[in-house]
Amino acid sequence: MSPKLFVPILVTGLNFGLALLVYLKDPSRWVNRSFAVFALTVAGWTACTYLGTTYAGTPTGLLVGRGAFAMAASMAYALLLFLHIFPTSSTLPQSFPVKVFGVLGTTLTLAAISTPWIVATLTIEAGSPKVRYGPLYPLFAVYIVGSVGYSFITIFHKIRLARGAERLQLKYLFIGLLIPGLLVTITNLLIPLAFGTSYFSQYGPLFSFLMIAMIAHSIVRHRLMNIRLVVRRGVVLLLAVVIAGGVFLTLLGLITTAVFTRPHELPLWIEVSLVLLIAILFQPIRQWIQTSLDRYLYREPYDYQRTVREASQTIGSMLDLKSLLNYVCDVLGRTVRPEAVSIYIKNPGSPGYTQMALRRFIQDNAKSQFEETLPEYSPLVHFLWKARSYLLRDDLRTARPDAVQSEAMTELIESGGEIALPVLHEEHLIGLLIVAPKLSGDPYFSEDIDLLSTLVSQAAIAIKNAQLYREVALVNEYITNIVATMESGVIAVDPDGKVTLFNPAAERITGVATREIRSGPAAGLPSALAHPLQATLTDGQPRVQTETTIPDASGHYRPVSSSTYALRDRLGNVLGAVAIFTDLTRLKELEGEKRRAERLASIGALASGIAHEIKNPLVAIKTFAELLPERFTEKDFREDFSQVVIREIARIDDLVARLRGLAAPAARPLSSLDLREPIEETLTLLRGQLEQKRISVRRLYDQALPLVAGDPAQLKQLFLNLFINALEAMDAGGQLTIRLSRRESLGVPSLLAEVSDTGSGIPQNMLGKVFDPFVTTKPGGSGLGLAICRGIADAHRATIRVENNAHSRGTTVTIDFLVTDETPAAVKA
Repeated sequence: MSPKLFVPILVTGLNFGLALLVYLKDPSRWVNRSFAVFALTVAGWTACTYLGTTYAGTPTGLLVGRGAFAMAASMAYALLLFLHIFPTSSTLPQSFPVKVFGVLGTTLTLAAISTPWIVATLTIEAGSPKVRYGPLYPLFAVYIVGSVGYSFITIFHKIRLARGAERLQLKYLFIGLLIPGLLVTITNLLIPLAFGTSYFSQYGPLFSFLMIAMIAHSIVRHRLMNIRLVVRRGVVLLLAVVIAGGVFLTLLGLITTAVFTRPHELPLWIEVSLVLLIAILFQPIRQWIQTSLDRYLYREPYDYQRTVREASQTIGSMLDLKSLLNYVCDVLGRTVRPEAVSIYIKNPGSPGYTQMALRRFIQDNAKSQFEETLPEYSPLVHFLWKARSYLLRDDLRTARPDAVQSEAMTELIESGGEIALPVLHEEHLIGLLIVAPKLSGDPYFSEDIDLLSTLVSQAAIAIKNAQLYREVALVNEYITNIVATMESGVIAVDPDGKVTLFNPAAERITGVATREIRSGPAAGLPSALAHPLQATLTDGQPRVQTETTIPDASGHYRPVSSSTYALRDRLGNVLGAVAIFTDLTRLKELEGEKRRAERLASIGALASGIAHEIKNPLVAIKTFAELLPERFTEKDFREDFSQVVIREIARIDDLVARLRGLAAPAARPLSSLDLREPIEETLTLLRGQLEQKRISVRRLYDQALPLVAGDPAQLKQLFLNLFINALEAMDAGGQLTIRLSRRESLGVPSLLAEVSDTGSGIPQNMLGKVFDPFVTTKPGGSGLGLAICRGIADAHRATIRVENNAHSRGTTVTIDFLVTDETPAAVKA
């Protein structure tokens, strides 16, 4: 194969291979996609340029030549897209210049391949290709220059803003694209435009060699586009042998050619001497070449999880500080392979930090001049204590470091360090780790920083282990004494559900002996305690102030109030669960006595009210009855008497009916329902009265309302009484407001229903009595409506209260319903 054919094929193949490598590493990332498209257009442009030059003067040559110009237009736009996306953008750019260049590039690509407007003819004149350009060629040239120029302005702007490894990648990319881009522009655009010859166009694709070399270097050395290449030892050894052998063969050829005109006449002793010299020098030179290639290409991988696991096991068992710190240095030397590591620990009895461990992994490491002590006012110490995070040379996290970080960075650089990490325990900086640059020259990547941070965290724990052991023992004894003297029962379980704590109060309340349940499964506890404990252990959610009953030693059920909580570590992982429960026996007895007293008082008030309400109609009947003997013959009297008797008996009958409503509602099974349904049905029933008084209704419902357990008929009676009271309290033109909202108190969810009016309100001295029978603020009112509402609310285990509006006229009645565990209802349109 001739060099003239080999070189274009090699360039095309390298560009295609580079495109395939980058794309296959992560096809989902736009930066990989855009670069692959750019490299493919370069490969296509190279191939078309060579073929067009080769077959110039033929129809095939003209078609392929036009394809080269089409590829050039696509290549310029692909470069623009790639440089806009690189290095971290996850979407295609949408700026106006990008769109303009995209439309123009697409148009010129189609025009170049399908019309003579850019390339009219491609012929051979004087042995070299001659292109006659069409009328759109100046526009094509302006597009290429503008697109490439805008691309390089973009990457130059990104270089100014970037830092660290990202800035280094951008620099290599800029150099790798700028130089071949300028040369290609000269040979394939400016020279044809100025001198009308395309002779030099065939050399343009060769300049992409430099682009390939620079991008490959960035991939190998700086993981351009996050591509990691693993070069095996055997490959490195083979390259070293080939390079060293090539060097000696070249030297042998030069020596024999320079000294002797006829190499076959070389004396035997000279041949033997040269062979011996080569045998002596080959191994050291090969070793030097292999070491250099190792340093450039080879990155020894390490298993992050395995390293952390083994280091954690070893560090956790070490109590000797010196051995611990030396072990950390050894682990770092085997994994991230730095030039040196230095660890400083705070002096317990004096200020400052002392160098407790120093390990150098390269003989000549003059760059790393670690101080033996660091004062507390050191900028590096101050920054690590304040930031509580690592400090990395050329840190990408802060575009503009403040004065403290700048001073700390200066100290880190002067000491020869690349990264410094704080050794933190709780709120204190107990030490710091300074690591020199890597032997390979690589930057510290995220996995390296994660490993360093993990090892430092483990070391911090180990450093404090010995000091904390005694303190932990004292604290455990103190807590045990507190728990033992508590009147509430306390039970703790570990992640496996085994009981680890069972205080004397828990033994007294449950009747279960500590020796029987301790270290046993939680299933041995009463189910009212075991189930919430297991549920909290499973989902990590607390169960607060749950009232239940548990059997005691005598078999009687004892009322208790229990709460369960998850025990978590600092990372939020569940380590167990604890239950705290209180005996409510005495409290329930007091509540029963209070209810009996309230019932007796209510009965007294009820009796007095009944006597008052029934006495009035009876007095009227009695009066007429006394006059009956004297005026029986009077027709008008008899008619009046019959009307009064019927009216007053109806009044007594109505009173009896209301008293039946005041009684506790008959127990009915409750079902899950949407509270909006009884409300809307009741409003429909009252629509006529609302329209008659011009009362507007304002509904304020939350978006996701839970269901409640209730009886629809009783709930409609409840809201009917409330709405009628509100209607009677308001003048014409008032507003009835109904609010439904979800709330949570002490971990228990509920549904809050509020009914507000704009009436005159309730006198302050009457607010505490409105739920008593026969208490009313309305003329002619029976005083039983709110008492009936109170009974219905009690039957639904809901609470009801009434209060005057704070910032406006009127009254608000609030009912707090317990919710079910069913899925919340969606808001109806």
